[in-house]
Amino acid sequence: MKVYFLRHGRTEWNAKHRIQGSNVEIDLDDEGVKQAEAVAEGFRRAGLKFDRVYSSPYRRALHTAEIVCAGTGGTPITDERIREIGFGEYEGTPFFEAGFIDDNIRAAFEDPEKYVPRGGETYPQVLARVRNFLDFELKPLEDKCEKVLVTAHGGVLHAVVTLVLGLDVSRFWEGRQQNCCVHEIGLENGSFTLLERNADYR
Repeated sequence: MKVYFLRHGRTEWNAKHRIQGSNVEIDLDDEGVKQAEAVAEGFRRAGLKFDRVYSSPYRRALHTAEIVCAGTGGTPITDERIREIGFGEYEGTPFFEAGFIDDNIRAAFEDPEKYVPRGGETYPQVLARVRNFLDFELKPLEDKCEKVLVTAHGGVLHAVVTLVLGLDVSRFWEGRQQNCCVHEIGLENGSFTLLERNADYR
């Protein structure tokens, strides 16, 4: 079985370099809609049909999944386990290019083992729920499906790579991921492998 983990399209907060986290209502901006439409077209050109489609329940991810499904077929199934990392009081604050507001949230992205959540999630908590999705949602589909689409968030895609490659949490954020990039994961005999990272179907 092959699983396509798709990051959602761009939002206004992406463009402004603001931490979105568990903000459920942030939607795609005009560019994000175009990106999702381009991915849908790319999947069609590649002849991809998905036996099942999952999405984070957060609007930016679900809207992306709905746009893709309009072009390839299927109906997204929402799953809380693939929601974005909750950053608590830091949500809405700047990150990376825009500059962090304090050293603690900087550590969240540059030295995760030192990060202390303030109303948000720890990295072990995030990895545990994503692992649960991999083990108890996807693994049982191995003999039932050939291709599965999972539309989620940057943090979730990083968690998937961390788990599949067996990386230490200190390497959680290695590699930048553009909006609407795709990580292709293989599942065979109950084991996941990373087949391609940051595939671009646009």
